Amino acid sequence: MRHTTYAPALALLLAACGGGGGSAGTGTTPPAPPAGTGARLDAYVGTWASSCAAHAIDTAVIARAPGSSTALTIAVTTTYYGNTACTGDVIATQTWSAPATATYGGTVSSSVVPTAGAAPQAASVDKVTAQLPQRSVTLTGTYVSHKIVDAQPNWCIDYAGSTVCVPDRLYPAENAPFDGLAILGNDLVEVKSNGTNYDAVERFTKR
Repeated sequence: MRHTTYAPALALLLAACGGGGGSAGTGTTPPAPPAGTGARLDAYVGTWASSCAAHAIDTAVIARAPGSSTALTIAVTTTYYGNTACTGDVIATQTWSAPATATYGGTVSSSVVPTAGAAPQAASVDKVTAQLPQRSVTLTGTYVSHKIVDAQPNWCIDYAGSTVCVPDRLYPAENAPFDGLAILGNDLVEVKSNGTNYDAVERFTKR
């Protein structure tokens, strides 16, 4: 769910990946909850935090979408730290003007590859169509400045002799880079179908 631009490449939620539930191997599909209840989505509601990656931790607040029994909203805030262990002083906080939505599309028994090269783990995957709306980004913090880079406005984080910038523009609506949600142990995992099973996109622990 990470949709930051701390590294040169746009990550996770900003990635231009297709949405919609892809095929998930040959496992038996368990019965879905009755239409209109969206009962399986309740397991994902709450506040979740990612592990530290490139100075940053994502916090995802997941809620039932207003007026829908089969959709979730996913609002992500990214907190940047001055060191790679994500401890000590917070140097910047990134927020988006609108959350992503994930609409339930059925459940499959499959497996999830938690990291590249790792053994797949059996999982019940809730397929979703995940969408990012048209949105803007804002960064705040002592180490944040607003600059013109290549004739375009940017939010920039300046610290330790380096600068990392996020374009300050209107981002178009697009598919999110995951097409399923699963619970592995006590963790929430956003997953993407690879045609055989699912690859983990980002993993969160409940707060």
